[in-house]
Amino acid sequence: MASRITIYGTQGDKDTERLRREMRVLSMNYNFLDINKNPGAAAHLSELGVTNDKFPKVEVELAETNGSVVLANPDAATLRRTLFSESVFGITSYWI
Repeated sequence: MASRITIYGTQGDKDTERLRREMRVLSMNYNFLDINKNPGAAAHLSELGVTNDKFPKVEVELAETNGSVVLANPDAATLRRTLFSESVFGITSYWI
């Protein structure tokens, strides 16, 4: 099953790697799309109405309704709050 979380960025970019590292720390499954190697990734974000001016971006599919939340280069606290609020992980996961 595909993850509800997708990171759009560039392999080796420090901010992209920081987000990927944060996902590993949280033991979260996620999809990674390199925007340089996958032109459809940027097109998908455009379809969502998201500007392609700043990467990395994190797309989190909503838990209760159709749609997604897209964060542009979030810090660790913002990423964790979003994942918690969209029921991607619970409070016990946060503290482990």
